[in-house]
Amino acid sequence: MEHLNFTVTISKMSGIRKVKTYSGVEHTILEGEVTDGQTSVSFAVWNEKADLFSGIKVGDKVELVNCFVTSFKGVLQVNVGRDSDARKVEA
Repeated sequence: MEHLNFTVTISKMSGIRKVKTYSGVEHTILEGEVTDGQTSVSFAVWNEKADLFSGIKVGDKVELVNCFVTSFKGVLQVNVGRDSDARKVEA
């Protein structure tokens, strides 16, 4: 699914790491988990979009704009990619 918008709370966030695809392309990724208060799902922030999360910490409410959802081994993941945006929402 593509072009999705969410307002969620960050429940977990790991540090930035490098991953290499099977074709040898290296990417920067920030991973974590978000919740809407009832359900939690993992999220991944790709490459330069990780900078959007520099001032965001666990417990912050964020609006994720134009994201896409993927499924890997039956597990859903929200992805913040090249055309996505993220901003902290004031409580």
